[in-house]
Amino acid sequence: MSTPTLIGVAALRGRYTARRLQFGDAPETLVPVLRRIWTDTFGRDTDAMGVALLAHDWWTLAVNPKRRRWDRLPPVPGLGYPTGTGAVRQGSLREDLDGVVEWMYLLHLDQRRLVVYEATVHGRWLRHSAHHLDPVEELFVTEPADDGGPGMTVCTVCGAVDEIDHVEVPSMAGYGYDTVTSCTRCGSSVATDPMFGDHLVRKPWPPQPPTGGTTGGTP
Repeated sequence: MSTPTLIGVAALRGRYTARRLQFGDAPETLVPVLRRIWTDTFGRDTDAMGVALLAHDWWTLAVNPKRRRWDRLPPVPGLGYPTGTGAVRQGSLREDLDGVVEWMYLLHLDQRRLVVYEATVHGRWLRHSAHHLDPVEELFVTEPADDGGPGMTVCTVCGAVDEIDHVEVPSMAGYGYDTVTSCTRCGSSVATDPMFGDHLVRKPWPPQPPTGGTTGGTP
């Protein structure tokens, strides 16, 4: 069964340019594919990846697509299977959804970041998650729990597990939400807003000793 999705490039003030991806998927499946395409096909050139994605509507994306006898068009090497139909879509996150679609993936070219939106039952876009194309740049990652329970949220700065504080409020931009997620152990944080994206702060770890003062009890 298809999962109609939009995939494209973010612009200023919540606007975007996108193409239709007929067989999209949830982030846990599609984000790793997009990271592989970014690395293996485009050599981490986010601008080139954005241009290529906007060149076609797509059936599916794949790192190593093979020609199939029912394909009307040959696959695009390192990217996927184009449909040969459709047109570029331009829109705004503030607008109601046009047509049946479940997910939207937008590249933020200058930040090498992918933001995922989920369609709500009210026909609006709701920010679902944000992912750096280079996972090394992620501040918080999810790891499997040792006891087989729910996944653990781990701070990549200090290694704290599930010591996370998250605040979310309606954005002053007039749409979406402003969020702050911080580690309660080391103080590292990532703040997001729908207009300017992410602002990440990595605190020094281990904490640096204070400068000046006394040393070894001697003034």
